[in-house]
Amino acid sequence: MPNDAHLPDDGPLAVAGQVQTARRGRQLQLAVTLLGIAALATSGLAFAAALRSSASLRISCQCGVPGPVTASELSRAHWSALPRSPLGPRSDPIVAWTDPFLIELGGTRNGVIQRDGAVFDASVQRWRRIAAVPGSIGLNGAVSVSTSPVSRQLFVASDKVAGLYDPVTNRWTTTKLPRQLAGLHLIAPVWTGYDVILAGTSGSAARPRLAVAAYQVADRRWQTITPRLPARHPARAVSMVATWHRVILWSMWSRRARTPDGHILSGVDVRVLHDHMRQWTPMRHWPQHRVVDGAVFAQFQILIPPGQYWYGGPGSSGESPARFADAGSLADAGSLALTAIPGSPLVTGPVTQPAIWLWNGNTVLAANVSGYSEAAPNGRLGSLAAYDFYSGRWHVLRRVPGGPALATAPFFARQQLLVLTLDGRLLFLGQRL
Repeated sequence: MPNDAHLPDDGPLAVAGQVQTARRGRQLQLAVTLLGIAALATSGLAFAAALRSSASLRISCQCGVPGPVTASELSRAHWSALPRSPLGPRSDPIVAWTDPFLIELGGTRNGVIQRDGAVFDASVQRWRRIAAVPGSIGLNGAVSVSTSPVSRQLFVASDKVAGLYDPVTNRWTTTKLPRQLAGLHLIAPVWTGYDVILAGTSGSAARPRLAVAAYQVADRRWQTITPRLPARHPARAVSMVATWHRVILWSMWSRRARTPDGHILSGVDVRVLHDHMRQWTPMRHWPQHRVVDGAVFAQFQILIPPGQYWYGGPGSSGESPARFADAGSLADAGSLALTAIPGSPLVTGPVTQPAIWLWNGNTVLAANVSGYSEAAPNGRLGSLAAYDFYSGRWHVLRRVPGGPALATAPFFARQQLLVLTLDGRLLFLGQRL
């Protein structure tokens, strides 16, 4: 392997499994901006949390292919480079695995949203440009998910239209979103193996609204499946994850009524949708006063990244600074029982956590990001550490030489951690084939 001071423009890439990509325009900081109670009182508006997410991952367990890269393997690996993207410098592109392809789409260059894309074919180690995005599909604030390995298509939704891109045929097809989702802020969708589940919230303090719909890729048909929530629990923010056999939705609610100790009434409603059913069932006993954002499923566990307190919980008064509820947890995909992750060696203070959290079934990856500027709108990648779920040990990883500016958050392949930089370089940390 080359040493970590040299990045040869070659190297193998093992890809398998499926990756749920985060919505375009996501911020790399995990911190959630919470409005103070004083601001609520003066403005007369109920608060809405601005959830931010990092790239998220789902890898299937398949016979005959290597398991996900481990923390120990990453700790022994050196950074190398793959061929540079032909799209050139840009920030916030949509990036997704549709085995064996890596798709890069859209993004922003010089303040202008781009509508082109490219595919990296890992089997031949080459990039090629792809058909332009249809004009009916908006890319400003678009959300996406890959449908690998079943159909290997990329689902992209924004505004009133969604599209499916097939990297094998290099063709786009489009579909109108259900009217129930029109005008809503779309939440990053999830792929169940059969359907794409897409949610949206109104973002309105006066008239909060939630809508959820399922898109059956095989027959290109939508069905609205919005869960029933308690009347006095208006959804302010939503997070979703798809496991092997069900979709889990967290609806974070709040209303202006105050408790005797001065807190805003708030909580988290959890609903579960089982495969081949269109009925949501409630799940009890979930912690009520923490933000759930960036949940990631792989193998049999769900990563719940560190989250700040949701209103109504300890330390949530408007006069107090927001605090992280914990250092992150892994939730059993069946029971949602939580196992705390030991504090990352990258933590720099009592209210800070690494900006990026990933999970591949073996390894939790945490990474710091700093140096935000006009030249690096998503910041520069700093220190990295990997937590081995089975040994309970953190490993500090080699830093990328030069601290490159990020185009988007890093993401896992089967045997690699990948980084797409602002200038179009594709770097990897992991094993050779």
